[in-house]
Amino acid sequence: MRRIAGPIVALMALLLAVSPVLAATWTAPLAITSSHDAFTSFARSLATGSGVVHLVDARSTGNLDYRRSTDGGLHWSHSVTLAKPNSRYPVVLGDPAIGAFGSLVVLAYRANDASAAYLIVRVSHDAGLTWSDPKTIAKVVTNRRIGEQSVAVSSAGIFVAWTNRVTGSIIVQRSTDQGATFDKAQRVGVTTATFSPGDPTFTDGLIGLAASGPNVDLAWSPSGDGQADSLVLSRSIDGGVSYLAPGPFLATASFGFPSLSASGSFLAGEVLGIDGAVVGLSSKDAGATVVSHRLAGPGKASNLSNGSVAVDSSGNIVLTYSRTGSIPSVPSSVLVRRSSDGGSHWTPFESVFAGSAQVEEIDAAFVAGGTLLVWTSCVIPDGTNCDIYESRGP
Repeated sequence: MRRIAGPIVALMALLLAVSPVLAATWTAPLAITSSHDAFTSFARSLATGSGVVHLVDARSTGNLDYRRSTDGGLHWSHSVTLAKPNSRYPVVLGDPAIGAFGSLVVLAYRANDASAAYLIVRVSHDAGLTWSDPKTIAKVVTNRRIGEQSVAVSSAGIFVAWTNRVTGSIIVQRSTDQGATFDKAQRVGVTTATFSPGDPTFTDGLIGLAASGPNVDLAWSPSGDGQADSLVLSRSIDGGVSYLAPGPFLATASFGFPSLSASGSFLAGEVLGIDGAVVGLSSKDAGATVVSHRLAGPGKASNLSNGSVAVDSSGNIVLTYSRTGSIPSVPSSVLVRRSSDGGSHWTPFESVFAGSAQVEEIDAAFVAGGTLLVWTSCVIPDGTNCDIYESRGP
């Protein structure tokens, strides 16, 4: 489940009325894990590079587990634990982020001790077969901790973004030597937004990050109390050397935490509006101009939550979201909408899965032969007995 705060989960319980749709050609959901305590991160658990799919998940023990697939998710390797609580870092937060480019794979995660918060990365240079030792790239001495992190990898380098919850600074850290060293933290913007109403302890820009070649796109919430008053986007067109001044990304209020994906000149995003609408965001010029699309609206039959978005260099976009029935006759569902022209036109929604299990944290990626979705499915609605499932489609 999304691990940022209880209040935002409650606020996201907005209603959507839907009518039946015909399912596209999606495979039946298949369990990837069987531990009954595995959770994907919001829009940050899945990455692809050089024909390999990388998946990271969190366990209730605090362990972060990794597995890989060389056939588009048909088969997965045994899991490898890449982080777990220890005497040095007694708390490992369960929202890791993974990114990949070619055979370079990067895991970023947060850990806490009694007085400080740490941002840590592990790097693989052989498509996930072996991993470097953990490297701490940021430390903040405070009980406010480090904000939600994201990672993106392109030919220009490794980019890790996060919020300093003490100063409100939106930070990007870059490595141009495949993770051997990281540049000094670069302050790209600032936020006063808090995702827990009235509590500045939870100040967090809830950033979204994507990179393709020299283009780096960083979106966040600059203000808001329990919601994001708006979203802004800061872009780098020189591989992260410098960033342009933040510009409008979404003018209306939302719950923040946009999912972002970039490929070539295309940028795609997704966020949930406070009115219950799933909003798609698209750009054909690497974020210089952005168009928003209201792709699903509120109603009276079910709760709606945004999932994630993926885009390829031809402008194909897949956008995922879920609904959870507020009445017994409406099942929990995984839904998809697509665009084949960079967001100018969208297909009707496709039903990937519908059933009684609670659906959380969907992630999407384009793989050889189609589209791969993964999500957390919980048999018991209180967030217990949860495993990760997958479905493959066109």
